[in-house]
Order: sequence, then structure tokens, then C-alpha cells
Amino acid sequence: MGLYVRFADKVNFFIRYLLAALLMLMSGLIIFQVIIRFSARYIDLTLPRWTEEIARYSMVWLVLLGAALAVRYSALIGMEAIAERLSPNAQRVLRGITIVISMVFYVILTVYGFEMLSHVSAQLSPGAKISMAIPYAALPVGGILMLMNSIAVLIETLKGDLNREFFKGSE
Repeated sequence: MGLYVRFADKVNFFIRYLLAALLMLMSGLIIFQVIIRFSARYIDLTLPRWTEEIARYSMVWLVLLGAALAVRYSALIGMEAIAERLSPNAQRVLRGITIVISMVFYVILTVYGFEMLSHVSAQLSPGAKISMAIPYAALPVGGILMLMNSIAVLIETLKGDLNREFFKGSE
């Protein structure tokens, strides 16, 4: 059990760097778009369509990978006011139930993500001319990572470890 939690933390350590790279890519493309649009007022420039698409697809990946990290560190929105009034054992049971319900959602997200992926894999994006499988792959990948992190949180919950800091990890 502890081996699985350590594995999940190692994967999440890698995801943090991937998120940082995606955030830099998205921010750089948006800054590029703003500069070109501003310059286009004075110079005859056209904005490449691919920049907006890649920035948008980066944001989709950022959201789903970031949600996976948020699952691991219990940073998603929750009803803490109710849980705080319960005994520690009741809190653990309630947390376990909510994790299992969330896991059902993540399985559905993953299954339908793979289904959507099979439908769009032959399509190309209009501006960047990349396979639409790349942005749509964020759904099953995010679902799998959220499921993986939910299992790690469930293991810790069953062991009685209810508190984790967001930036604590296996560095």
C-alpha cells in the first residue's frame, strides 16, 4: 500500500513540472498573440491561427492535470463545515464515501474520454493541423491520473492520515 502511494507521489512530482511547462507555453503564446494583435493596428500583420489553438489545448491539459494534483492533495472544493462537526472516525468514513463516489466519476470520465478519442483521432485541428486526439487525450489521461490519486488518498484515509499539505511531496 505504501509503495503505491510513493509511486503516485513520484508521478505527481513529474506532473508538476509538466504543468509548469504547459503554463509557460500557454502564457508565451498568449503574450505572442497580444503583441501581434497590438502590432497589427500599425503594421499589416496577421495572427497565426495555430497560436490560439495551442494555447487553448494547453489550457485543457492544464485543467485536467491540475485537477489530478488537486485530488491528490485534497485541494478540490468540498463541504468541510459538515465534516468538521463529526468525530474523526466519522470524518474518515465520510471522506472514504466521497472518494469512492468521485472515483466512479473518474472512471466514467476515462471511459467516455477514450470513446471520444476514438471518434476524433482522424480529425485535424483547423489552425495547427495536429490530430484532435492530442487535446482530447487529456480526458482519459486526466481521468486515469485522478483515479490513481483518489486511490492514494483512499489508502491514506483508511490508514488514518487525513491531513496533507498541498506542496508536500516526494522531492
